[in-house]
Amino acid sequence: MKKTTAVESTTESTAEGTTEGTTQAGTEAVTPPGRARKRPWVITTVASVVGLLAVLFTVLMTVPVPTTATALLTLAVDGAQLLTLVLLVFGAGLALLAWRRRARAATLIAAFGAALMLFMTAVPAVAHWRTAEAQGAQLSLNSYLGRGLSLGSERPKDAQTLTYATVGDTELKLDYLPAHGKADAHSDAHPGSRPAMVYVHGGGWKIGGREDGYPWGKWFTDHGYAVFTIDYRLLPHADWQTGPGDVKAAVGYVRDNAARFGVDPSDITLFGESAGGHLALMAGYTEGDPMFPPTNPHADTSVRRVINFYGTTDFDDVVANSTAPGLIRDATREYVGGTKEQRPDAWYASSPVHHVRPGLPATLSMHGADDRLIAPSQMRLLDRALAGAGVQHRSVELPWASHLFDLTRGNFATQIAADVIQQFEQQTAR
Repeated sequence: MKKTTAVESTTESTAEGTTEGTTQAGTEAVTPPGRARKRPWVITTVASVVGLLAVLFTVLMTVPVPTTATALLTLAVDGAQLLTLVLLVFGAGLALLAWRRRARAATLIAAFGAALMLFMTAVPAVAHWRTAEAQGAQLSLNSYLGRGLSLGSERPKDAQTLTYATVGDTELKLDYLPAHGKADAHSDAHPGSRPAMVYVHGGGWKIGGREDGYPWGKWFTDHGYAVFTIDYRLLPHADWQTGPGDVKAAVGYVRDNAARFGVDPSDITLFGESAGGHLALMAGYTEGDPMFPPTNPHADTSVRRVINFYGTTDFDDVVANSTAPGLIRDATREYVGGTKEQRPDAWYASSPVHHVRPGLPATLSMHGADDRLIAPSQMRLLDRALAGAGVQHRSVELPWASHLFDLTRGNFATQIAADVIQQFEQQTAR
């Protein structure tokens, strides 16, 4: 009995050893049924999405495709370049995960997307750092990472809504945002008073509202300014004269009520973006022009300086050089009330470059080099005209920045813009 048992045990062990050896040797050639490794389709699909997004971002940021849809789509990418950093980190992590799981296709796709985003993160960042150095501006990586996708601010709790003009049954409103911080620079012409900033929103002369001014309004109030963000009549209830007239009426209202708001009437800044930049230039450059009277009578609607962010300065050039000429052509035609051939006088008079002359308010212009809607040639034309007339001015073209580049508050272009504004305010304080 004992001998038989020993033999059986030896046979069983030998069989197990034989089976184990066969399994180890044949693993590469034969996979047992029911244990086949699943294809990594999930990680491959995710990697493909990341790769496609990387390609889309790269194309939108580098290739000026001449279509209105593409030009508008760039607004979702340019100015929010922190998204490229997010895709870079996600793509690199995904590539590493796919490599560990031996998903070769997913690894290659994710790594390709990460490489593209590394390029599209590094190149604009270097360009912005060089621009900041040239302009004497300081950049903060903490602000870039912490506020890069922030879209602004809420209505300040101490804001007051007031009526600055009445047209028939229409009341034109503004929001008064009291100053908080100490003014960096002030003329001291009126001791104890504050400088004022009147903000004119954009929106193609058709949309938008005074609440669009809250983000920059907060920056200005923190720097000691009393801020007034205004509404004005929009198309189709306005025309090429009423827009500048409404802006002038708002300035006149602030000047007439300077003592009430504690502001210096001789130290008012007009700040406009896009269509608002155009209107700010028109209002600032046509003081006393009977063709552009203020909506409500005011003795004085002059300002010390105008800040123009990516605004139209020449109607001929803006149509010719836009990547979305159809959209711009329709907007200018509606604003003027006809084509250039139909309304030549209004077309000409609506271009701020045609109002440039000595003695105009000091002017700061900021424009994105990658603006697909309002080409940066608009700023260059104005810059040359102001230089020829001897008007104090400063023009800054921001690399890799598009229309509405300052929509996201922490990006490098917006940081540069804020520092340049502060410098310009100090340079023109007296």
